[in-house]
Amino acid sequence: MNKSEKMLYTLEQQDLEAAQAYFEEALLEDDEETLYDLGTYLESIGFYPQAKEIYLQLVEDFPELYLNLAQIANEDGAIEEAFAYLENISKSSPYYVEALLVKADLYQSEGLADVAREKLLEATSLAEDPILTFGLAELDMELGNFKEAIQGYVQLDNREIYDMVGVSTYQRIGLAYASLGKFEVAIEFLEKAVELEYDDQTVYELATLLYDQEECQKANLYFKQLDTINPDFEGYEYAYAQSLHAEHKLDEALAMVEKGLVKNEFDSVLLLLASQYAYENHDNQAAEDYLLKAKEDADDMDEIILRLTNLYLEQERFDAVVALASDDLDNVLARWNIAKAYQALEEDEKALDLFDELKVELADNPEFLADYVQALKQEGSISEAREWAHRYLHLVPDDIAMQEFYNQED
Repeated sequence: MNKSEKMLYTLEQQDLEAAQAYFEEALLEDDEETLYDLGTYLESIGFYPQAKEIYLQLVEDFPELYLNLAQIANEDGAIEEAFAYLENISKSSPYYVEALLVKADLYQSEGLADVAREKLLEATSLAEDPILTFGLAELDMELGNFKEAIQGYVQLDNREIYDMVGVSTYQRIGLAYASLGKFEVAIEFLEKAVELEYDDQTVYELATLLYDQEECQKANLYFKQLDTINPDFEGYEYAYAQSLHAEHKLDEALAMVEKGLVKNEFDSVLLLLASQYAYENHDNQAAEDYLLKAKEDADDMDEIILRLTNLYLEQERFDAVVALASDDLDNVLARWNIAKAYQALEEDEKALDLFDELKVELADNPEFLADYVQALKQEGSISEAREWAHRYLHLVPDDIAMQEFYNQED
């Protein structure tokens, strides 16, 4: 048993001190081939310092080990050292293409995707390898070079690439065409991808795209397929519910939202949608309950408060509306609703304060202007009310009642 084998045996016994001693003896006594195998094994199990020491001893005779040294340096966060190792591999080296790939990975990890692309482009010009072409196409997708990505993917055999990396080139081409706004072609490729190899993500993307193109009946067939095969797929319920709703299947849409809420009861997006559908289903209590649930754990309250104030105003629950007033509330429409509630409660001063705050942002909204004119009149600010009435009449010139107010003499 040579020293390398003894090191590995003691490692299996978790005797690290003895393993280190045998390792140092192996560096002195074992032949290069044995050390080479030991180094690659140690690298594979994460013993990078020992693997690096072996590689540095052997690299003059095995220049491909510069690639391994670069990878280890990268693992240690020593990017400049990694590049320095790769510079030892010249263009004439049989390992130059591999060095380009490692450089591309390094540049990409540093956020320099454009430079990484240059290295991959050079690699594809030097070697005909489908993985190189695929890698370049993937990077073009990441960079938003969708036409270039398509050109890369179409050179590849879909089955061969799927067997190698588990990715459908048809799916990628479909997504690229969708990004270019060529939705009909995108749908064709995504359908072909699903036909050849079922994939949850691809089915979801296809169904969502069909919904976006208002092909809801077809979209729902794919959503149903996903719902049947993998109901644990993350987040499909929202899009599926919207597609069902577009086909006027309100009860089914609400049931789908509720199914999503079983997974995450505080998902504010689903809760807002559930509230909308409950309201459309004439269940105001459920609509309110969903909004109050969302309010318990939401990061952004503005949309929730807006919907609650809309609901409460419709029900003439004015005290409930003003109870939602807050200095942190930024939503203009929600604040307008609160002003309306103050008006209804005859708290005219509070209403007017809010109208004054909103008049710049809503100066072109005729409904707001009508409310504002009324608030000013109630406070006795007739001259100012007439000024805003004049602005209102520019937007709604055929409002006879407002015209009469504007024309009346003091």
